[in-house]
Amino acid sequence: QRHPYNRSLDIPIVHEHLPSISSHIMNLTKMNSFLLFKFKFTHRIPGVTVAIMLAGASLLFAKGHRNIKLSSELKATHIQNHSSSDSTLEMLFSRSNISTTTSNRTYAHDVSRGYLEQTVDENNIKISSTPNEPVFVLHIGPHKTATSVIQCDLTRYRKELYESASVAFMGRIYSSCFKRRYNEYTFDPRLLIDSCFKNGNCKAKDAWKSLESQLQYLSAHNKHVILSDEAFARMHVTSRNQKDNRKMLFDLINKYYPGRMRVVVVYRRYYEWQLSLWNEFNKPFFNGNGDTSGYKESYRKWPSEGGKRCQTFQSFLEKLLDPENARHCPSDKEYRNRAEASHVHAAQYFRGLWSNHSSEVQVLNLHKMNVPTDNGEDVTSRFLQSTLTPLAAETYIRSKDSGFGGRHNPSRNINYDILAVVAHEHGLLANQTIPRAQVAALLEENLMKFKNTTDLPLQCPNEELLKRFLLKSLHYEELLYPSQSDETEHEMNFYEAAKKHKFCNFDFDALLEDEDIRAFFAEEIPRLYRHYLKH
Repeated sequence: QRHPYNRSLDIPIVHEHLPSISSHIMNLTKMNSFLLFKFKFTHRIPGVTVAIMLAGASLLFAKGHRNIKLSSELKATHIQNHSSSDSTLEMLFSRSNISTTTSNRTYAHDVSRGYLEQTVDENNIKISSTPNEPVFVLHIGPHKTATSVIQCDLTRYRKELYESASVAFMGRIYSSCFKRRYNEYTFDPRLLIDSCFKNGNCKAKDAWKSLESQLQYLSAHNKHVILSDEAFARMHVTSRNQKDNRKMLFDLINKYYPGRMRVVVVYRRYYEWQLSLWNEFNKPFFNGNGDTSGYKESYRKWPSEGGKRCQTFQSFLEKLLDPENARHCPSDKEYRNRAEASHVHAAQYFRGLWSNHSSEVQVLNLHKMNVPTDNGEDVTSRFLQSTLTPLAAETYIRSKDSGFGGRHNPSRNINYDILAVVAHEHGLLANQTIPRAQVAALLEENLMKFKNTTDLPLQCPNEELLKRFLLKSLHYEELLYPSQSDETEHEMNFYEAAKKHKFCNFDFDALLEDEDIRAFFAEEIPRLYRHYLKH
């Protein structure tokens, strides 16, 4: 795995030293470690690099060799001081007295599966952000971790950030968030993710050339860069021609921001994240009012006509916690399933996935970023403060419009669509030609008023299922933040969500047994639909 910041010792050698190298190597293999040295010739053959890797040296450690002294011919003149080198240096010198400048980390699991379990202080950041050494930030989400909120704010204030804080936002742009048109250094990451990384032959694609051209200019002018898109979470790790897209992207960025590529992942508690994912991937409508025009194409038809069916949260949770389901996850391309198969949170999965293809992986805690204050700080300012500079955060706060509410992607109530489908399948609709989306919208607008109530019967996961869900959420946080997670607060917030029926859906069987509900479908829905058509 040779790339510019592979974990290595750079050792100058001249040809007359070569005969003695083998004896030093024999001594070094007595370490119970993996060793990688790069020997750079400085005499007769300038510019040639020979990589010698002793891999799988699992020999018994010999007493008396814990302190290894390199001879003057092999004296190391430089150890790469980048956080990307920390993890392997720790492994290289494990069980020896050679010191490294890493934070305490533990390693477990099969690295070949793209996962490296680590314990890292999220505040122990190695890359410095200075005007003379700008940083490249690759913000990969994942989904439902306030990514679109951050992108909207950065879209709106990208001119101010560029001019006052030297920050170029090249991430996903939301036209609804524009304060003014500012077309400098725009870049569509989806062209890179959905074409280049999927199909291969990246370097010949316009998206790749555009990215390199902008990186060349921005780095030359000491500009920080934020490339943000949650689609990086689902990108193909390897393209069709078997190129590693992570390595290819790292090599490009490292060319212009050497040792200063920071991959940023945002952590959201497992139970809260999964609830939000369930709603996002189950809701049949786009953000809006849920009428016919806002319905996704795949949900517009009734299931009997080929349309998709929404899933209740209980059904989703039972499948999520089913150990048999987890066994089949590794072959699935979805990153969520790959993380489940590795028995870790997605944030931890991504930290391992990118650890060898970045200068640093930083995990931000969304729950700390969401703490309300009176000084204008919010999720976006804390994102900028943590990943770049205080100046970037201050510029953003100073530029904020008091009347701008930002972009929100809230969860939507999908109960009425499920109820409409169930009623249609039971033949309760007198007029079977009314579109599914319109039935659901009429139910949401009128059913509570018709019943003169604010509560309908609910069906919720049982106590045993909820307990397993909570324990898994607590476990994943403890893995990610050993001895730092607040179990009391975590548990309290979980049961508060349960008390508010966040994990519940309508009790559809009970509703269909209600004579008033059946009458509503048979008489009121057709009447309301006729009224809708007239107006």
